[in-house]
Amino acid sequence: IRSFCYALREWDDVFNETDFKITDGVKRDKLFKALSIRKTNELVAYGLAGDKAPSLKKFAGEHLEADDYHKAMQDPETVIIDVRNAYESAIGNFQPPENGATLIDPKMRNSIEFPKWLNSEETQKQLTGKKVLMYCTGGIRCERATALLNQMATVKEEFKPKGVFHCRGGIERYVKTFPSGGYWKGKNYLFDKRMEQTPDIKADSAVEKDIGARCCLCKVKHTVYRGQFKCSRSLCGVPVIVCNACTTAATEKPEKLVCQLCKEGYRAPSQVPDLVAMKRKAEAIVQDEPLLLDPTTAASLGQHPLAKKRKVYYKDRLFLRRVPLTASFTKIKDLLGDDKVKELIWLVDKESGGFYGSCVVLTSSSSDVKQILDRNSSKGGIKIDKKRIKVAEMFRKDDQDLFSDLVQKEYPPVGN
Repeated sequence: IRSFCYALREWDDVFNETDFKITDGVKRDKLFKALSIRKTNELVAYGLAGDKAPSLKKFAGEHLEADDYHKAMQDPETVIIDVRNAYESAIGNFQPPENGATLIDPKMRNSIEFPKWLNSEETQKQLTGKKVLMYCTGGIRCERATALLNQMATVKEEFKPKGVFHCRGGIERYVKTFPSGGYWKGKNYLFDKRMEQTPDIKADSAVEKDIGARCCLCKVKHTVYRGQFKCSRSLCGVPVIVCNACTTAATEKPEKLVCQLCKEGYRAPSQVPDLVAMKRKAEAIVQDEPLLLDPTTAASLGQHPLAKKRKVYYKDRLFLRRVPLTASFTKIKDLLGDDKVKELIWLVDKESGGFYGSCVVLTSSSSDVKQILDRNSSKGGIKIDKKRIKVAEMFRKDDQDLFSDLVQKEYPPVGN
């Protein structure tokens, strides 16, 4: 599996951003039988597929590494949202330090309730003016959840959190980073044969002590879901905990099984937001309002903080990446066209001064840029020493003339 993941990154750069999570040392009877890959509209059933899906590129929350997430929980002006289902939270959750962040449990029976919970006035009052942290099992649910929150805040004037963040890799990564548990208490509910994850060096007795879950029949303390027992109430059906002593009774009289939310009489908010209209409005605000100032100044002048600059590209420059160290100025001129390439800048690491595989090419005209891009998009692409390189237009970040006073170097610098 590890070799397969590395091969994907070699095959396409898009996988360099993929957070592969590999767990070693799993017992054979807990392993998946095979690797399967298939296309799906939604990894998590939020009801946000297709036209309803918020753009992750435009609205996704900011990733925090586990140690930074740990520090963020110490801030009293922060709220933490557990975006998992309530039955998962029952056996484990984050418990911020005293005088730290405030934990919020949306009390979801299933993920499709999240948009309705987030749309409620009560929820938005809790989040407005606060830094919002979200967490889930491995980080997948938070990608979509943070994007939905940011999208919703974009279109609602009265709903304004002070930033939306989530833990890269979710609980799974946090627990590995803090093997004694950190602010995590209990077990991380898993949807595979492992069933749950606990901190590596925390004693089982200490983990059990942190959990308040009980058997739904006899109320004795019990912290594991086994036997696939579910709540019998209409339109619920969430997993419930049944202890070993009550297994027979639960099997013979499943109508007696009732989850904690149903016992409380809790009902999720019912108002469903118009997700399609919200998405269109939010994207119009972000795309049509160019932000030429820093976010704080822009907000004071009525510009939306998520508004993006319109991209402007140089007409005579190209950005090349994945360029091998064996490349040279002459090779690139021969490859792209001696009459098309005027000059080239090798991009280097600021500390070592070494070439890291990218360069900027100054062409003779805009038509040369188009011709080279057309070649790059063809089936064979453009290769240097049998290695296919990536060629793209160069985004204009400022008016600086990169090629003024350039002393052309034939070979890329190797650094210190």
